[in-house]
Amino acid sequence: MQTATPQNIELDDDVPTDDEISLGFYKFSDLVALGIVRDRTDLHRKQRAYGFPRPMKTGDRQAPFLKIRVHNWVRQRAALSRRQN
Repeated sequence: MQTATPQNIELDDDVPTDDEISLGFYKFSDLVALGIVRDRTDLHRKQRAYGFPRPMKTGDRQAPFLKIRVHNWVRQRAALSRRQN
């Protein structure tokens, strides 16, 4: 059985760029502290219904959110709310 090494992993379209990674990550608790989500139920609802970005699985118990993708989502939602008013 062949193990995955950086040389033989196929990247899909959703893999973050080096630039996106360099801008940093949010933990779930950061999203709550910033008022972007209230709790995990709110997070899952926003992911399902409004396209909130999914986290990156970086370890067994780690799944941070790319800051740039969260910020882009907030900007898109703000733009939508301005158009509806």
